[in-house]
This record gives sequence, C-alpha cells and structure tokens, in this order.
Amino acid sequence: MKLSELVKLVEDVVSIPRYYVVGYAKGRLLYVSNEGGFRSLWVLDLSKGVKRRLVEEPIHSVAKLKPGLTTAIYTKDVSEGRELQKVFYVDIVTGEGGLLGEMEPARVIGIAFDGGKVAFSASTAKGAWIYLAKKGSVEKVHDLKGGRAFVTDVQGDTVVGYGNLKGNPKSMELFIFKIGEGTFDIYTPKEGSVNKLPVLNGLKVLFETNRSGRNKLEVLDLNSMELSEASFTYRDYEAYAPVEHVDYGWYGDDKIWAIAKREGRTSLFVDGRRMPLPEGFADAAVVGEGGKFYVSLSSLTSPDKIYEVDFNTGESRIVIDNPLPKGVADALGEVSFLNYKSFDGLTIPTYVIESRKAPKPGPTVIYVHGGPWWEVADYWSPLIASLVAAGFHVVAPNFRGSTGYGEEFRLLDIGDPGGGDLEDVALAARLAKERGLANEVAIAGYSYGGFMTFLATVKKPDLWKCGVAGAGITDWEEMYELSDAYFKFFMEVLFGGRKELFRDRSAVNFAESLRVPLCIIHPQNDSRTPLLPVLKYISKLSKLGKLFEVHILPGIGHMLTKVEDVLKVAVPMISFLRKYMYEEEL
Repeated sequence: MKLSELVKLVEDVVSIPRYYVVGYAKGRLLYVSNEGGFRSLWVLDLSKGVKRRLVEEPIHSVAKLKPGLTTAIYTKDVSEGRELQKVFYVDIVTGEGGLLGEMEPARVIGIAFDGGKVAFSASTAKGAWIYLAKKGSVEKVHDLKGGRAFVTDVQGDTVVGYGNLKGNPKSMELFIFKIGEGTFDIYTPKEGSVNKLPVLNGLKVLFETNRSGRNKLEVLDLNSMELSEASFTYRDYEAYAPVEHVDYGWYGDDKIWAIAKREGRTSLFVDGRRMPLPEGFADAAVVGEGGKFYVSLSSLTSPDKIYEVDFNTGESRIVIDNPLPKGVADALGEVSFLNYKSFDGLTIPTYVIESRKAPKPGPTVIYVHGGPWWEVADYWSPLIASLVAAGFHVVAPNFRGSTGYGEEFRLLDIGDPGGGDLEDVALAARLAKERGLANEVAIAGYSYGGFMTFLATVKKPDLWKCGVAGAGITDWEEMYELSDAYFKFFMEVLFGGRKELFRDRSAVNFAESLRVPLCIIHPQNDSRTPLLPVLKYISKLSKLGKLFEVHILPGIGHMLTKVEDVLKVAVPMISFLRKYMYEEEL
C-alpha cells in the first residue's frame, strides 16, 4: 500500500461524521457533530429536513437541553487544547449567542442548565468548585475541596451531581446543593455503594445505584428522603435485566425512559417498553413531542445515525443517515463478542473485529481502550475502523476496570492500575493466536491505552511485534506533580491512595526492557497526560539505543475535536503498524 493510498483510506474513515443528540425544541433537534471538520453544535429542522451548524468553531462540552428551552449552553477550550474552558450560549432558533460571562478558564467536568441559570463543576490548578452562571455573570458558590465531583442537573434552587465525596476510592455518592441556603449535602443509600448521574424532576431524583448488588435505577424523594426503585408500566425492561445504563431521564409527569446496556450493546426503554432500534450502541436520547424520542446510535461496523422512535406507533425511522464509503464497508468483516478467562479466573469480555483485507491468521492489533473507566462496546470507533480498513484484525479486551459489566468489575483496577489489567491485555494477545486469528500481534491505544502500551512493551516485551502509544503515561510521579486538582484526585482514586505503586507502574523505570519497535504519538498541549514525562522517556530510549519513532502533534490537546487531529493520530499509527506487521516501506 502506498502512503498516499493509506492517507486517503484513513481520511475516508475519520471524515465520517459523528452524531450525538442533546436536545429538542420547537420542531428542531439539537445535536453535536464533527461534520464539516470539527466538533460543534448543529440543529436539524425536522419539518424541512434542513440542518445547520450553530457554532463556527470547535466546542468542548454541552449541557443537555431541557424540554421547552431554546438556549443551548456549551463550553469552548480557550487554551489551545489544554482543556481550560469558558461557558457560552447560543439560541437554536435565531443562532444568536456569545460568552455567558467572564471567568478564569477552568476544566469543566459537568454542566447543566434549567433555563434561568447554569450550574457546573470545574477545576483549576488551585482547586475545584461548583459554579453558578447567568448571562453576564459567573461565580463560584461551593468549594469541592479539590475533589472529583460532577454536576449533572439543576432545577430551581437545587443542584445535583455525584463523585468520590467520602474519601473512599471505591464508592461514589450523590450531592444536593441548595442554592438559597448554600448547603451541600452528601447522600448515599448504602455506605460503600456507587451512585451516579442524578436527574431532577421537581423534588424527585432519578439515579443509578448498586446498593442492592447490581446497578438499578432508583428514585429519591427530596422531601421525605425516601428511596424507591424506578417503576414502569411495561415489563420489557425487567426482562432485559440491564447491567448498566447509558442515559436516562423523565418524560411526561413522572414517567421514565432509559438506555439500558448489556454486553456492549444497548436498548431504549420508554416506561419499560422496548423500542425498535437496530442492534448496536445508543449513546444518548432526547424527548421530543407527541411520544417521539430521538436517539443517536452506531455499531462497530456502522457509523452514527440519528433515529426518531415513536412510542405510540412503535415505529422508528432514520432522520440523519450516515452511509459508509464502499471501500471502507468492503473491508469491515465479522464482529464477534466473546469471553476468556484471565490469570485469576476472571472473565474478560472482548470484542473482535475481523478485516476482510487481512489473511487469517494475519496481522492483529490488541486495541486497549482509554479511561480506564471506559469500554470498547459495539459502537463506531474511527481508530478501530481505520485499523480494520487498513488490513488488521482487532481484538479489544474490556479488561478489569472497564465499564459496562457492573461496578464490581469496574472497581477491580482501583489500587492496581497496570497490574491485573495488564495481565488481562497480555492474555488477549495469546487468545488471538490460539483462536487462529493472529500470526503476529501488536499493541496500540490512546490515553490509558497509551499508558498500557508503554507498560506492556517493557513488562511483557516478548508478546508484541511492535507497539503504538498515543497520549500515554510514562511516569505517574511526574504526571501527578504536573496535574491540576481534578487529575491529582483522579490518580489518588485510581491508585486507591497507593502512591508507592507510581514507580512500578511507570515505563520510564523499565526502559532497558524495551525490545520491540515503538511508535509514540503525543499532543503537544495535552493537560491530561502531559508531554514532558514522555519527552524524558524518549530521551532515555535514545540514550539506550532503542528503536522508536515520535510524532508530537503541535497545538493539539488530549481531546481531539477536529477531524484533522484524529487523522494526525491514525495515519502515523497505521503506517507504523504496516511497516512492522506487513514489512512494507511506505
């Protein structure tokens, strides 16, 4: 494959638009998309079928639009990728908007809007706070003491959210902040349980909790502080027996809708009734009018589409289609979900995506997802699709610590990152060969996946033909010193307070053991996984005479908001893998 052919192929993949629904008002659907080259807010006039971009520059995060509102609230990075943001507004009908109010740029980690006020949680190098904002003013209203807390909703005098609020890295609690009184109350239905994503309906709070052993939706009455399980008219939801929930909320007076998840796929339930949608992964839904819901959904072989689902008729239709280019579609092969046993008997759920362009057995990439509290589900991934289209089978293990398989599974890496999860990933490489999929195996990943690649290539050097580490971590000690309040607390939670493990889980301390070619790709302005420790690792590898190549991406942060940013990661990743797995010079 010529370099020009590779670039064209990858560009075809990463240019496929992404869609994520965030609201509905007055016959218009609000959504996030990178159509046109960068991540921004778009609106679709459903009666006319006309869509237009509302914001002519990249955005970072956006508050879900509540029913009846026409003003959208979003944040924009004002620091060239360092994720220091300010808050903006735009009217989805007129397109008028601007800066909500002046503030010190901060990392916004949860934002909500009730039509009168914006509430958000954000952190700087100095600490973390809850903020309240109206047009023309932004103020800090509560000190979060440097903690990890996410605002998820605001209504009237009440702000709710969740986080690690009691000092236990394996639990998460809800918080209720009363604006008028200035009170901040922490609530948990059971000590040590995980509770998250609260959504308000007056003085009722819908949230997910594992207090009874598995993740369920429950409702807290803020008047009486009584707790009850979410109730539904239809029984489909109960029969589905979800493991987790992706998104949920209220509609009508007190009915509940939910996107429930199991084994990396989802279903939408409205009042407990299962709605007709294709197999795959729905990442968000919003309530329309007349019993209609709008859902963004994709799969590993089908990119994002937006569907309209009618609760009354039980029918669904595509309102924004997204066909694959033929060359890409022809390369994407069979997708399978399987489980394997790790070193300690733990079951590791895994997605396998075969390439029609690769022999079998053939070159295979163990793709390590980021997070670590994330997963590879049956959803569209530009990096995975690019790998498959370029002639690689992909094995994507959901190692211990991944979401999607219950809180007990997710919590297994707390206090042990780069330990048991690394063993899970290593066994995926052996699995690929034993099942006849792979003749040679590489490892690749971005963010936490980059960290795992760095560590795997020095702690398990004989398993891999080569490795590609994107936006990874080479030195936890130095990263901690360079981080803001939010990421310091994140590392304390991830390591369960065991800072003595920082050295053992840092590749910089084992550089001598690297024996395979390594490709390092890193954004220059990354504030989550800073560049400086990686540069020191590169220097050490150079002095040791190791084989590696480096791509520093100028003016880019950790979050890739532009199509060209994704391209700058995917092209060197795949050209490097083609060179060492197919032994071709591009």
